[in-house]
Amino acid sequence: MGIAACTAKPGLNLASKACMVKKQVSAEEVQRYLGPPQEVERLPDGRVVWFYYHLRRDALAAVPFLGKKFGREEIEVLRITFSAGRVVDCIYYVTKPRS
Repeated sequence: MGIAACTAKPGLNLASKACMVKKQVSAEEVQRYLGPPQEVERLPDGRVVWFYYHLRRDALAAVPFLGKKFGREEIEVLRITFSAGRVVDCIYYVTKPRS
């Protein structure tokens, strides 16, 4: 039960990388695979949550003036929860950027 891959940073393949994070994998192994988290949250019960983000935008989103109205932007989020230094939950989702 581990993480099998050779890339070091989250990015275009964040969804597929999320599939590789298995329960009971150590925080060190996750960090070796994904790099340091972009955000860390400590919960009152002692669990720690790491967040990785990737902004996806289509080609139209980059066009000046038109991009804001017709382009599409989404934020991929990978939320990994640890307890005692081991993965207990891994959730991938896509959301819209806040305006």
